[in-house]
Amino acid sequence: MSILSEKVLKEATFYLGPAAKTFLERQTKYHLDNLKFDDLKSEHLSDLCHWINISGGLIIGKEKSAELAEKVGKIR
Repeated sequence: MSILSEKVLKEATFYLGPAAKTFLERQTKYHLDNLKFDDLKSEHLSDLCHWINISGGLIIGKEKSAELAEKVGKIR
């Protein structure tokens, strides 16, 4: 797992608990051209944040998903 993937997972776990990794793996696989979450790079963050906001809103609510997407977007 890349350092960036670890940082994103840490933020997402705060909001999604143990389901965070599965959620992120699905977002990268289905919305980022079959990308493996473990291979996440900084150029993927904008698109990932977009999908965290949309898909996360269905799970944790729009406000929390927007907050998570914003935090993930600031990770470097």
